Amino acid sequence: MSDGYKEGKFTLEEKVALPSGLINAIIAGYQIALNRTLGSGSAAMTQLLIKDVGEFLEEMLEEIGFEVHEIKDLKEDIPKAFKMLGISNNVEVETPEDGADQGDKYVIKIHDSVFKPVSMLLAKKGIAFTLSPESFVAAAIVRKAIRKVRPNAQVRVKIHPQKNPEDPLVIEVIVR
Repeated sequence: MSDGYKEGKFTLEEKVALPSGLINAIIAGYQIALNRTLGSGSAAMTQLLIKDVGEFLEEMLEEIGFEVHEIKDLKEDIPKAFKMLGISNNVEVETPEDGADQGDKYVIKIHDSVFKPVSMLLAKKGIAFTLSPESFVAAAIVRKAIRKVRPNAQVRVKIHPQKNPEDPLVIEVIVR
């Protein structure tokens, strides 16, 4: 085990394998607890987390080898990040038309996420999946890219939960 664990650093150096079912159960547990505590306010909490945790997540991504500061093309860089992180191999990104400014919307469709079981379970239980790990990663990457050009840009995320296994998880990242 490297010193990273002792120092609280995130790396991809250690190849620790956790069963995906365990990871999904932990995420589902956090989402259920948040939903029971805040009810419909859990979506608002997610927006606060995206804002407050954004810079921290950017640092974490850089520490594990994804150079967030080198983002050039979101259509290529978002799928690359999801693949590198082992989250998904099939990600589509729709970017706003050239010249768009206020209310730019990026639509990220994730077809094969390792977190798909959480989305499906929560949808069956009628619980909104506001703590989607995919949304935090997507928002951090879009936020970093946009802030190079518009330092005061605000980023909001809307998650469209999967209703059936064939549907992708759709995340809208709106920049104002």
